Amino acid sequence: MQHIKTLFYTLLMLMLTLLFNSCSESETELDTSSDCRDTNCANYTSQAAAQAAFDADPECRNDLDRDGDRIACEEPGNSIRTCASTTNCGCSNKPKSQCESDPCCKWIVGTGCKCS
Repeated sequence: MQHIKTLFYTLLMLMLTLLFNSCSESETELDTSSDCRDTNCANYTSQAAAQAAFDADPECRNDLDRDGDRIACEEPGNSIRTCASTTNCGCSNKPKSQCESDPCCKWIVGTGCKCS
């Protein structure tokens, strides 16, 4: 009878260990994927700006290099955004989150969203 109890507890511990390890691995995978902010060429005002972002973190910015040649946003139709003139850039009245995600705008504390 003691042998069966020992076997039962050993199997229980093994199952719990396997369950814990599989949960830990999946949490780690989720954490790593959430470190990358989704961007595309339209988030940058020039190819040079997109290239700098790609060079700084090619793993997270791999979406900027469609053909895999390590040159960001060089393809025709890559939608790199050009900012309008500072008098009419479209940044006024944007909430902070939209302002900060727009490469043509910058958030100024106490003033709000302005043209960059």
